[in-house]
Amino acid sequence: MADNINVDPGTGVGAVPVATDDVGGVQYQIIKIVTGGDGVANPLSNAAPLPISDAGGTVTVDGTVAVTGISTTAYDRGAGAATAQTTRVTIDSGQVGSLVAGSVPCVSGGYEYETVAVSQTDQILGATGAVGDYLECLLCVVATAATSQVQIKDGNGSAITVLPNAVGAGVGTYPIPIGLTCINATTPGWKVTTAAGVTVLACGNFT
Repeated sequence: MADNINVDPGTGVGAVPVATDDVGGVQYQIIKIVTGGDGVANPLSNAAPLPISDAGGTVTVDGTVAVTGISTTAYDRGAGAATAQTTRVTIDSGQVGSLVAGSVPCVSGGYEYETVAVSQTDQILGATGAVGDYLECLLCVVATAATSQVQIKDGNGSAITVLPNAVGAGVGTYPIPIGLTCINATTPGWKVTTAAGVTVLACGNFT
């Protein structure tokens, strides 16, 4: 049997077609759903879908749901561009331990250490240094803030300043997390340079 049938409503106009679906020889009428209160009929459409609310209980949805209408500007996206969509996260100091001068404390994993005195230039960490040497952190002890600069190099690479001269908080101890592996094969190994007012305790695995 085909879909759709003709029905005579008995008004003298004759038979009129009615939309149906033939399911195993049985005609099921196809109807449109409307919403609204008494005296109101709003046909459902893509522009006016069926309203669903969980106000009275729990709504379970299976499959993929496209969600629209969520604001991307109502929350703090930090100091990035307006379209960055990056959310700023604030970590309470009690969750990460005591913070020194705003830096993140470094917890050693049982590595070796080496000291670097004041006014050292490109002191190699380890006996010879090698590709693969791991520098976990530097503990910088500043005695004179004006000359507190500490720099590191990966092999013969460019100097990287990890603690500046005239460090803002002045005299004190500054943990500097690094967490990097030496990759430069020319004069390999980590090197540390200190100014006249700072000593360093370097932690890691050195060759």
